[in-house]
Amino acid sequence: MNRFTEATQKRPAKAELTGRKRREKALREFKEVLHDLVLMLRKAAQVETAYFYWVNRDRRQFVLETKATVLSNVIFQDRLQFEGHFLEAYKDISQAVTLKAGKDIKAELLSHYQGNSLPVNYITLLPFTNNEETVAITVLEAKNKALSEEQSEVIHAYTNALGNVFNTYLEISDLQENQQEWVDYENSLNFIEQPGHPAELLNGMMQTLQTLAGEGSVSLIANGMEQWSTVMNSTFSQRPLPVGMPVEERTVAWNALESREPEFAIHFNKNPKRVSPRELYTQGATLAIPIMFNEHRKGVVLVYEQNPLVFKESTKHKLINAVRLTGLKIQARLNKKEDDYLLTNQYGAYIPDLWERTIDTEIQRLKSNSSALHTWVGLVTLADLSEIRTQLRLEDLNLLQKDVVKALNPSRFGIPGIVGYQSDYVYLVMLQSKDSNAAEHWVDQITQQFSRPFEMRNGKQIQSQLRIATTALSAESTDSYQVLSQVKRVLSQKVNAR
Repeated sequence: MNRFTEATQKRPAKAELTGRKRREKALREFKEVLHDLVLMLRKAAQVETAYFYWVNRDRRQFVLETKATVLSNVIFQDRLQFEGHFLEAYKDISQAVTLKAGKDIKAELLSHYQGNSLPVNYITLLPFTNNEETVAITVLEAKNKALSEEQSEVIHAYTNALGNVFNTYLEISDLQENQQEWVDYENSLNFIEQPGHPAELLNGMMQTLQTLAGEGSVSLIANGMEQWSTVMNSTFSQRPLPVGMPVEERTVAWNALESREPEFAIHFNKNPKRVSPRELYTQGATLAIPIMFNEHRKGVVLVYEQNPLVFKESTKHKLINAVRLTGLKIQARLNKKEDDYLLTNQYGAYIPDLWERTIDTEIQRLKSNSSALHTWVGLVTLADLSEIRTQLRLEDLNLLQKDVVKALNPSRFGIPGIVGYQSDYVYLVMLQSKDSNAAEHWVDQITQQFSRPFEMRNGKQIQSQLRIATTALSAESTDSYQVLSQVKRVLSQKVNAR
């Protein structure tokens, strides 16, 4: 790692530390100003005791911020429950109130005074409101009730000063939070520097987008099997699209592919759909972001949220920018040949770098109980491969693999799924559906199709049965390697039993 890289990596951490220190400094100074204001108020109003309590409605507590007194027999508690405290009856006041001890308030409720005698007779409550809610109360306790005109002016000045200080603190805090928001966003883009296959970079991008999408979902759409389909969901997606659902016309994803620009849609009456009329969830809003290389479409990222308010303009910018930077990074790493086959091979089957991560993601979703779909992984091969190889020329064999990939596509039978490349003439198939019998249905359909001569697109025919092995993913599945090993053993047994 060179010095420039080290400096670049250290910079976000330093910025984050600086932002935290600034927030801590602002809070500390705010507290100091509050203490000084209460101290000056006590002296100017010529009262014995003054103190300031925040009203914490969530925890139903009065939280002491600061106090000032000339009396020695006063003990304050940092936190007091609403129930049983004399301030409970006044926690919603919006105007100043003066009370008489022993008449308006029982003397025993003023429990912060120790001893038999009560050194104060009058209690004045000064509420502080924000957004029409009482958020704090300043309490003045004095022997004498009468306040001079000068003292009344002091109280008025205190109330104004408190409001100004509080609003200034909120503005500073908001500015710092906004600044920290962009620092955090820059830190979240560190995935772009990770080495490895572009599929790993896309996976990192999707997990990052998920943090910005709240409780929504992030889905990746790519071209393969001669169609555009969903090929991966982020690990913690809620209500995502099934893997392998094909993109249809007049959907949000289709519009983004056609325009080659980000498309944002709010779904009214379940329209427009994200990718297909058969999808389960279309409420809220979707942002579709194309992945472009040299002005060519390489994919679409769908960010979906049931709450449209999540898509603020700043959030849209972050999402679109993260996808754009990911595309530029991948494009810079690839040569022209790799650009042609980013996530698929020459036969249109998805490559292991992609489907391994897709399987791993779905296993994690099952472990976290965030998937409501059944998922299966299978391997398929031609039973009469030796005879076929002797019958066909090389170009016909290549065309055969392309046609088999298209034929195995589960979406031809109404089941979402993808076909991947495992090895020559051995194909991985991943299916996903809410129907627990979907895998059996697909096996029956594809077996029936290959029970007859299979016609290639050039008119030539082959006669071959299929060898198929499938297994269902579960929360007990370890990873794609373990799942694939399990399916390989079953397929090997079927091939050897021939």
